[in-house]
Amino acid sequence: MQNLFKIILIIVVSFFSQNTFAEDSSVEDLNSISVYVSGTVVDINTDENNFKNYITELKDGSVIDVNTYGIEVPIGSKIHLEYFLEQDYYNFININRNFPIALIFVIFIASILILAKRKGLRSLGSLGLSMFLLFFVLTPMLLSGFDPIWTTVIFGLFVLFLSIFVTHGFNRQSLVSFLGSFSSLILAIVLLALVTKITHLTGFINDEIQFLSSEVGDSINLVRLVSASIIIGILGVLDDITITQVAVVRELSTSGISRKNIFIKALRVGRDHISSLVNTLVFAYVGATLPMIMYISLLEIPFFVLISQEFIFIEIMRSLIGAIALTLAVPITTWMATYIFLDSIKKDAHSIESACAHHSH
Repeated sequence: MQNLFKIILIIVVSFFSQNTFAEDSSVEDLNSISVYVSGTVVDINTDENNFKNYITELKDGSVIDVNTYGIEVPIGSKIHLEYFLEQDYYNFININRNFPIALIFVIFIASILILAKRKGLRSLGSLGLSMFLLFFVLTPMLLSGFDPIWTTVIFGLFVLFLSIFVTHGFNRQSLVSFLGSFSSLILAIVLLALVTKITHLTGFINDEIQFLSSEVGDSINLVRLVSASIIIGILGVLDDITITQVAVVRELSTSGISRKNIFIKALRVGRDHISSLVNTLVFAYVGATLPMIMYISLLEIPFFVLISQEFIFIEIMRSLIGAIALTLAVPITTWMATYIFLDSIKKDAHSIESACAHHSH
């Protein structure tokens, strides 16, 4: 474990040292091939061929002509440019959309804090730490050649720990939720491994994968990388259903009914929760692939042939295995909470009741 943390630390430090740069820096690095700058479109010129040149003012006050390659940019818009030092040439990258991102992000944080208050703050903290692990630990490790499946499993452990214990507190109920979530995740990984073994996948499911493959060569197993992406997608919803199941068992534990009846009643609640979450999960994936669905609907290819196309097959597996993991999480977590940790959960329930009674005084 100590070696793992050393590896993570080395990768994080190297990532920052190689990828950190200051936008619009006034100090030119002679070893740089290009730098990124931003500017504001102040006017538009049209030449005799009806091509538009966008007159852009940079932050240092200089004015340049920019070709946006047919992309319409209104006057007053901020744009990102890449400046090639040796050629003294500015290349259009995209429109600067940082402000709307910042605005919606602030609204997102404000809504969470206003509605969920202290627990919302803890939830945002765990989300921030999870994103840090994703971008600055998991991604560099995968790019360095670490096995995608096992690295993502370890990442999943940390994410589940943060999302459950940091958000809901370090107690027995969180422990049961963590164990139930991780058990369901492991079963989903086993199922995913069986599917990928018998279906002879290549991993080339979209343009991004192909671009990545051209950059890293054979250092990354693309099939296992696609499997890792499915695992990450499952992580986001497991803690929701397991926390709910443990809470139901906790409330039923104070009613004096038998363990068997607690399990049956909690499972009944879980069935209702499953039906809504499965819809949420499947439609989240469908929504992300709507343009692809529209495109394939225009193709005159038999359905049984179409679903065997690798990029479609992966999306189907992503939805189905995620739904299976959710479904398994309910009985697994409910069984653990009822037959293994019920006495501990009862203690938590009595502690909560005592705290509420003390607060009312």
